[in-house]
Order: sequence, then C-alpha cells, then structure tokens
Amino acid sequence: MVRQILIGIVCAIVFAAALSVYGIFDVHIVAYALAIWAVACMFMRGNNALYITGAFALATIVVWGGVAVSGLAEKNAATPEQYLAEYNPDMAFYTFAPDRKVTMEQEAGLLARIDPRIEPVKREIVFATDKNGLRNSEGVNDPQVLLIGGSFVVGNGNTQSALISDILKEQHNIAAYNIATPGSIDQQALLALTMMKEQGLVKNGVLFLFEGEDFKPFSTEVHYPLKRVISYLSNNELGRLLREYRDGFLANSADKAGVVTYPIGARNLAFSKAYIEEATAETYEADPKFEELLASLSDSAGLIKTVVFIPTKLRVYASLVGGGAPEVPESPKLVALRAMEANHAFKVYDLTPHLQAKAIGAWGQRKELIWWTDDVYWNEYGAEVAAELVKDVVVGNM
Repeated sequence: MVRQILIGIVCAIVFAAALSVYGIFDVHIVAYALAIWAVACMFMRGNNALYITGAFALATIVVWGGVAVSGLAEKNAATPEQYLAEYNPDMAFYTFAPDRKVTMEQEAGLLARIDPRIEPVKREIVFATDKNGLRNSEGVNDPQVLLIGGSFVVGNGNTQSALISDILKEQHNIAAYNIATPGSIDQQALLALTMMKEQGLVKNGVLFLFEGEDFKPFSTEVHYPLKRVISYLSNNELGRLLREYRDGFLANSADKAGVVTYPIGARNLAFSKAYIEEATAETYEADPKFEELLASLSDSAGLIKTVVFIPTKLRVYASLVGGGAPEVPESPKLVALRAMEANHAFKVYDLTPHLQAKAIGAWGQRKELIWWTDDVYWNEYGAEVAAELVKDVVVGNM
C-alpha cells in the first residue's frame, strides 16, 4: 500500500507538470488533476500508473520538441509581444523572454483582429529584449532616465526603432532604459523598485499612465507557489502556441460592437469602445492604493520625478473625426493626478495638447496619422511626441 501511495504521488506530480507545459490550464484545473490522478494511480494495478503517466509525459515532450523545431509558435503569433511574453516567477507577473530578437510581419492591429470589417495595416516589427526580459535595444546602458509604463512604453504595434527610448537616443542623444511590461502599473512599479535596488539604476524615472487602462483598481489576485510553478512551466514553445490559439479564439469571438469607426477625410479610424467610455467619463474615483503607489515611488523611493498622462486615441482625434463622434470632456483622471501632484514629489505632464497639435499638423499638411488606423496604439510619430516631452523634462526645458 505504501508503494502505491508513493507511485500515486510521483505520477500525480509528473502528470501535473506535463499538463502545465501546455500553458492553457488554470491553476485550479491543474490542482484538481493532480489530486484526482494521485488517487486514481493508487488504485491501478502493478506499474500501470507509471506506464500511463510516462506515456503522457513522453508524448508532451515529443509534441513540445516538434513545435520548438518547427517554429510554429513564432509563425502563428499575432504580435511579437504575444509570442515573447514570459512569466517571471520571482516577480509573479509577465515580462518577456530575455535576450531575444525576432522580426515579424504583423498582419493587423488589435482592433482589426477583433473586427474583420476594419482594414488591417501590415507592418514589419523588430522586437529585441535584454537580459532582464525588457524591450531595450542596448540593455542597461547607464541610462540618464528610466521609462516606466505599459504597452505604450513597450511599444506595442511598433518596431524597435519607434520606441520612445530609441528615439531619445537617436534624435536627442539621451540614454533611456525601458522598464515596461504587459501588466498593470503596480507590477511595473514593483519591477522598477526591485531593479533600482538590485542593479543600481538612476533615480530619475518617468512614469507613463495611459488613460484607457492605468487608472483602474489594482488586482487582488495572489500568486501562490503552485500558481508560480505552473505559470513558469508554461514558458515554452508549446505553451506559447496554445496560448496564441486561445487568444485568437477569444479575439474572434469578441463582440464586434466593441470596435467603432469614425471618418477622417476619406479614411476611417477605428476606436475601442471601452476606451471611448474611458475618455468620455465625467467622474473618476481613484483607488486609495493608487495615490499610495505614486507616493511610494516618488516620496519614499525617490524614483519617480515625472508622471506623464497618455490620452486615448479619441481624445487626440476628437476635433478631426466626424460621423457623430462623441464630445470629450476634460479628463477627471488627469484632474485627480493634478490634485495628487500638489501633495507629492512628482510633477504631472499632459501629453494631450502635444499629441493633438502633432495630429492636427500631420493631417493638415501631409494627411498623415500619428496613431495606427486599426489599433489602439500610436505609431512612430506619436512616440516622437512622447520622446520630445521626455527630452524637455530631462534637459530642464519644462
């Protein structure tokens, strides 16, 4: 009986580990599978439990190897940031696979992937990461300034040369380092504080806050050790491929009403309905933890000296589009930030007027856009505006 119990425990652990490799099963499913398989194996005759579990583990390894050799995960990925996203068990959130460089033909922006009625815009994207699993062209390069934030600092939808950090280096000779992840602002703050302490980074951070995402309540999810192990085991080509299929299915089944278009001249600009709602909201009640986080970054750690407000696409283009686009009021989120600024050691800058001026000038003079028509993210022209503001802050012109 003792032997069967040991076999059941060993087989359950191997089975759960193999199941985790697939990357699409929730921690609760894996935990239930582990318990059920442990009990089942205890009642199997002879070495049947070992044979069955070994066969499943071997099949998983073979499939994993086939996917890795074929490069299917990279070929199937909708975006490079989707393909390279990798769970960091120490931080308990996603960054990117370290020391990687991929060149990918991205077929469409986020909004076109949700709604096939939106004309997709193809673009070739180079995506390079450093040893820390962050998107930086030159690694930790003795930076003058740290850029902390989410998808806009990561550079979603854009090639490496269109990153704010790369533009700062090439156009303004300012060395900047990106501390940007696919996750929430509290995760980015934790990563920045950890890296400042462990790697001695300069205490001169610029925190970018996007109107559409970064003002929401923080997640209360707890990553227990089992969840960390399961998520870590999914950092492989098979796990990436299956997550890509899952994400593609979710995008295809998403409500097409979540995407709306407004005309600008003879063209159409696609917008996220969720972000339109964020831009047209007239009230905002900040999570108390939000101000506490900003205070810890600025007052306590001395890391953040500058906070930059990134507006939504509609706020930038509201005066240029037609088709019954809603009026956009003053942002209550920005008002709340301004109120916090008075009590803490950071200064708030609003990118909205700078982006609006660039958008009006680019469209009026050359019929060019500073946002992708099929995406929620700006293109290189938008990133240049952000880089210009950071440059002015760094050299003291603002």
